[in-house]
Amino acid sequence: MITHSDFQNMSVSEQVTTVLGRGMELLDRIYIYYVVRLYKLDNLFIEIWYHQTTNRIDKVLLVELDDVVHLYESQINISDLFR
Repeated sequence: MITHSDFQNMSVSEQVTTVLGRGMELLDRIYIYYVVRLYKLDNLFIEIWYHQTTNRIDKVLLVELDDVVHLYESQINISDLFR
């Protein structure tokens, strides 16, 4: 299991390779010129910021659960929990 500090100590290319290889894509959103994809890797939530115009990944960010709920609340559907 990868910890928060283990992930932060990786290079950006290692982070991307690890997330894309082992992570599970959950949601995505558009922010200005970026497609931001949210992944879950073990107990971590990670965003990969892909810049569409330059065709490259500009950022890899660890995201706290509270921020996930805030940023993706319009896409989160919990209606199945109440059936």
